[in-house]
Amino acid sequence: MTAGRIQRSATMLAPPIQIKPAFENPGHILDLIHKGAPYKSITAVHKDPPNDNTPGWFRNFWALGGEVVFDGAEDAFYNPNFIQAAKECFQAEIIQPLTMMTNLNVPAADSPPHLDLPFFRGAHAREVPSWMLAPMGYSELFQEWAIPVASAITWFYDSSGGDFEYWPEGIDAPSHTVRPPYTNMSVLADNEYMYHRVGWMGEETDYLPNGIASDALLHQAEGGWQIKHDDKLIGSYKKRQIRVSILWKAFCFTDQQAADLFADTSHNLTPSQIVDVFCADLKHRGIAFNDPTDLETDQTWIDLITAHYPPALST
Repeated sequence: MTAGRIQRSATMLAPPIQIKPAFENPGHILDLIHKGAPYKSITAVHKDPPNDNTPGWFRNFWALGGEVVFDGAEDAFYNPNFIQAAKECFQAEIIQPLTMMTNLNVPAADSPPHLDLPFFRGAHAREVPSWMLAPMGYSELFQEWAIPVASAITWFYDSSGGDFEYWPEGIDAPSHTVRPPYTNMSVLADNEYMYHRVGWMGEETDYLPNGIASDALLHQAEGGWQIKHDDKLIGSYKKRQIRVSILWKAFCFTDQQAADLFADTSHNLTPSQIVDVFCADLKHRGIAFNDPTDLETDQTWIDLITAHYPPALST
C-alpha cells in the first residue's frame, strides 16, 4: 500500500512552476525577515555538533510540523499562491502546508547539485536520525512509503551571482537556471527528487575563507548585516549582498483517500524496518556489513550507508 506518487525517474517528476508574485504583500515578508534577527547559523539551528568551520548560512523557522511558530507568519504560511501552484504542479486536491523557513546567505562559492531531504511515512518528523534520510532517498528502496512534497523557494536578492540551477528532466539532461534580480518570485518544484543547487554569490574577496564558529550570529546593522561571535565582528555586509530566500514545503495528496491513508499510521516505517531494508539490499549486492549498534552514533554503519547510497550525479 503506497503513500503517494512513486518517483523512480525524472520523467515522473512534477514539473516546476514559476510564481510571480510569490507574496501579495512582499513588504510584510521583508518586515518578518528583519524581525527574525539575529539569526543563528544552520548548524546551531539544527543542533548539529558545534564546530568552527560553519558556512555563512543562517536560518530561522516560521512553521514546523504544520504549525506556525513565528508570530506574524500565518498569512505567509497559508499563501494561496503556493497552495494553488502545488495543486497544479502535483495534480493534487489536498495540500497540507508543513514547514516554512528563511535562509540568509553571505557571499560564497557555489554548492553542488543535491536533493532536499525526502519525507517517508514514519520517517518525516525526527523518527530516525536526519543523516539516514538522504541515503534513503538516493537508494530508491523506500519509494513505497514516499510522501509527495512541494517546495516553493522565494528570493529577495539583486546582487551578483546567486543563480538557482535545477534539473527538471534529470541530472543527465540540460539544466534550467533562474537568475537575479529576484523580486518576490518563486519556483515551486519537486526538490526531494529534482536535483538543484545555488550558484556562487557575490565577490570572492567577500567569501569567508575558513567558515565561522557555529554559535556566531547574523545581526542587523545600519544599512546591512553583520556576523558577530560574542562581541567580535566577523564580517559586515551591505543589505544587497545578503541572499534572502524563503522555503515553503507542503504535503501533496491526489485526493482525500490518499490523505486519509497518510493519516493511518499502521503503514508507517519503523527504524528497525529501515535497517532491515538496507541490510537486505547490502546482502543482495554482496557487501559485507555488521548490524548497527546505534543509529545515532555507530559511525561505521553511518559511513557504510552514506558510502553505498550516494547521490546519482554524473555532472
